[in-house]
Amino acid sequence: MTRDTISRVFRSTFPDAERHDFRTASWRLGPTKELEPLFPTVLHAFIHAGRADDGRGITLVPENEGEPEETRSYGDLVREAQRFARRLAERGVRPGDRVLLVLPTSFEFVTTFFAVQMLGAIPVPSYPPALLERAEIALDRLCHIAGHAEAGWCVTTKKLRTLLGDLCLRASSVREIVAVERLAEGTEEVVDARARGADPGFIQYTSGSTGHPKGVLLSHKNLVANVHAIGQSLRINHRDVGVSWLPLYHDMGLIGVLLFCVYWRLPLVLMAPTTFLLRPIRWLKAISDHGGTLSPAPNFGFARCVQRVSAAERAGLDLSSWRLALNGAEPVNLQTVKAFVRDFGPCGFREDAMLPVYGLAESSLAVTFTTPGDPLRYEVVDRDELAQGRAELSPGGVPIVSVGRPVPGHEVLVVGEEGELLPEREVGHIVCRGPSVMEGYFRDAEATAAVMQEGWLWTGDLGYFADGRLYVTGRVKDLIIIRGRNFYAEDLELQAERVRGIRAGCAVAFGVYDETRAADVVVLVCETKATEPAEREAIAAAVLDAVQQRCGLTIDEVALVEPGSLPKTSSGKRQRALTRELYLRDALGPRKTSGLRLATVFARGAVGLAASTARRLLGRRPPE
Repeated sequence: MTRDTISRVFRSTFPDAERHDFRTASWRLGPTKELEPLFPTVLHAFIHAGRADDGRGITLVPENEGEPEETRSYGDLVREAQRFARRLAERGVRPGDRVLLVLPTSFEFVTTFFAVQMLGAIPVPSYPPALLERAEIALDRLCHIAGHAEAGWCVTTKKLRTLLGDLCLRASSVREIVAVERLAEGTEEVVDARARGADPGFIQYTSGSTGHPKGVLLSHKNLVANVHAIGQSLRINHRDVGVSWLPLYHDMGLIGVLLFCVYWRLPLVLMAPTTFLLRPIRWLKAISDHGGTLSPAPNFGFARCVQRVSAAERAGLDLSSWRLALNGAEPVNLQTVKAFVRDFGPCGFREDAMLPVYGLAESSLAVTFTTPGDPLRYEVVDRDELAQGRAELSPGGVPIVSVGRPVPGHEVLVVGEEGELLPEREVGHIVCRGPSVMEGYFRDAEATAAVMQEGWLWTGDLGYFADGRLYVTGRVKDLIIIRGRNFYAEDLELQAERVRGIRAGCAVAFGVYDETRAADVVVLVCETKATEPAEREAIAAAVLDAVQQRCGLTIDEVALVEPGSLPKTSSGKRQRALTRELYLRDALGPRKTSGLRLATVFARGAVGLAASTARRLLGRRPPE
């Protein structure tokens, strides 16, 4: 990669303040317009950011509060990536090879990711086992990913290397598990790095609801198109500063934060997900201390701040710099948004800074974004009409927050079962197309053909348009059909979580088949800290009543479990299919090395199940 190549494709990362064409006209690109990314690959962007060497770079917030922060410039990171690339080349990594990255949030993740790309190899970021009780599950997942990707190398830390020791035995393609500390040894040596837009950028294994995620193959062209479209949608400017606790092995953290900030050469403040989960105030404090302007999180992140940040801690915060708080990766809960604005408005947080967004890994990341500065838009629609596929406004209905319009250069439609375009306010399948859409699932032509049809990506989500804005109503696979009526799992879960004693973001609804009654029934599994039998029974009864009153559905069974029982993806999404599987196996409970089994309290509705029936449900349907 030569300096001439860089200068040919690079025009201006940060135009002068007087250059209104960048800050206005380019934001108005319609869906039929082609994007013109600044760089052909994210590797070009990384090397260019390093050559600027103006002190901009990444600041790492330590997990221990008493330790100092550490900052490395993009120039330092490029030089370290060159050193890592040389060490990997010596170990035999060649163009096209897949390299599994099992690394925590760290400078080493950044440099290893780009070092692999410098060699023309393909990074495969994955979830590092972070907690002892999840080690076995994480290892099973890693073995599946390594085997499916045919990864030849695994780069991890010395600490995790011991834990991953039998990866080579269980995934025959893995030749070596390399401790990242060894890659830092030696002097800097320039690697002849080359990359084209059509080259694979990395393979993103979807979070999935089971232990067998699919690998989304994204090209450099996909990546630069998406981060460029995001920059236009966010009205990027030279004063922006990114702050994030999102995991770097997940698309929202990797593409939406790391690659985005590298591409636009923004200062970035990173912290580990566990740092946020243990002390949410540290995320907000980092925004306050560093003047953060762009910081995303799933809805549960904002909810956790409402629940865990005390009034005394809020008193010392200044969130007035927070220009855009991107809210995505899971359904946006209106109640959570209002509570966050209420609690943190006195700290300088503005309601119009909350930016609901929608996307998925198969389209790199971003699909639709709310326009910055627009007021929060939501509709309250009739539940019964929504179940029939129509979004009719009703004061006593369910609130749905708008996730905005398609990002520049991309198209989004809502269509029927046969692909026919639906009018506004009719619920259908959300499909999209554009330069960000994946090449396909890695080594899975059948799965690719199932979601890619004539250039359109069928997202698996349901929604509708109103006034040109998209509203997402739920996942196709999470639609529960009971006695001919449709119910959205999210709606049932929302009502359950409003009950005092049920943990926010910790309710899962699903349907199961009762062969005795030859009918589908509905189960709600909810986490609670309550331990007294009488209190738990009262909470379960309240859940039944809340869903019945607001949704018109009698839940057949409510199962109350301890905190930590419900499985979630690496990005915090509920795993409904896996929850249902664990429920049927009577295996719901916190994953602890002690093998502790939880007692489950059941509350039965008028057509309830006997507790002993649970293990006979689903999986044994009569032959069709």
